[in-house]
Amino acid sequence: MVRNVTQQGFTLVELLIVIVIVGILAAIAIPTYQHYVHKSHASAAVVLVQPAKMAVTEYALLHHGNLQGLSNATLNLPSQQLVAHSHNVDAITIQGDSQNIATITVTLADQLGALNWQGSYDPTQGTISWQCTYPHDSALQAYAPHQCTPAGE
Repeated sequence: MVRNVTQQGFTLVELLIVIVIVGILAAIAIPTYQHYVHKSHASAAVVLVQPAKMAVTEYALLHHGNLQGLSNATLNLPSQQLVAHSHNVDAITIQGDSQNIATITVTLADQLGALNWQGSYDPTQGTISWQCTYPHDSALQAYAPHQCTPAGE
């Protein structure tokens, strides 16, 4: 007695087609995913810089805009404390540039670069205004938050 045995499974051609389709999907999905990851790093910077901006603003109001020599140490805000539990931001540095100007530099993870918030104290109004910039020819052009502009523009 002869039995007819039928085998079920995929042929080599069918497996190769599936591999090609998965490869095409991966080629499209991976760059898109990376774009959103980098965009999230820049968005995290906007959130994490807020306590530093508030501290600089309060310091400017209490010291009549004397921002010269301002730093993380002056405000008792170590960079490690500001970026604790963040995988998107490596460091936040506060620096008093002149009498009425301070800069907060937020260094992003994955070597994306840095966003700079420059605060200018207006002694007549008693207010500080902030402007966000990033290096003109950096990767941040594609990922920077909408309120940030390339430096020099």
